[in-house]
Amino acid sequence: MRAPLALTPDEVTTLDACSHHARHPRQRRRAQAVLGHHRGQTLNQLAAFFAVRYATVHGWLSAWRGQGLAGLLEGQRAGRPPKLPPAAQKK
Repeated sequence: MRAPLALTPDEVTTLDACSHHARHPRQRRRAQAVLGHHRGQTLNQLAAFFAVRYATVHGWLSAWRGQGLAGLLEGQRAGRPPKLPPAAQKK
């Protein structure tokens, strides 16, 4: 088992605020997972709690380690391409 994250008091404050006030629920969940790991929960416990795979939680923590809060932000998602031609979209 990997050691729990060692967060600074400022990081804990930022993550706590994000876990309560982030605009997107997925971002709140990622912040809660990082805080949970800091508080000693294992990746398996976090995966069970959030009903996701172990690899998903591992990815969240890796994003936090690599990019900080920016790694927890909601990114672009694939979607259906628009059916309207670009000229009609401008109207």
